[in-house]
Amino acid sequence: MRNLSFLFFLPFLLVSLSCGKKKIERTHYYSYPINDSYAGGHTKNNVSASVYMIEKDGYVSFQVSLSGTLDSLSYKLHIHEQDTTQPFKYSGNPVIDFGDLEDGNGVTVKDFSTISFDDFTQNFKGYFVVHDPFNVQNDTTTLLIYGKIGADW
Repeated sequence: MRNLSFLFFLPFLLVSLSCGKKKIERTHYYSYPINDSYAGGHTKNNVSASVYMIEKDGYVSFQVSLSGTLDSLSYKLHIHEQDTTQPFKYSGNPVIDFGDLEDGNGVTVKDFSTISFDDFTQNFKGYFVVHDPFNVQNDTTTLLIYGKIGADW
């Protein structure tokens, strides 16, 4: 009888040991209302965006969502590095290009192996930008969403 209970206990023990400790993913969440300086012709009804950053094994994943935008339009989403030598205080070329989010409202996911979670959340100073599909310029008054991202600064 004792051997029989050992036979049932042994598989349980092996499964428990093989699972090991799971690495806990770290996350960071950014939320953005419509740009206060926006002066374009796009409707301002409840336009907002969020960026959810997740640390994974060897890379960082960004989940970006838009809401309150117009259907059938394509929205360009970027992260630019802060650059005080530029007229609008951010670099002309994006550091992270999320591409276009088609049909306005929705979610896009991008994985980056060249960015560490710690470096982005503790050292990187940049801007999250959503361009107005009617006026894709770098002037901050033409950006639907324009807000700081990265380290708290």
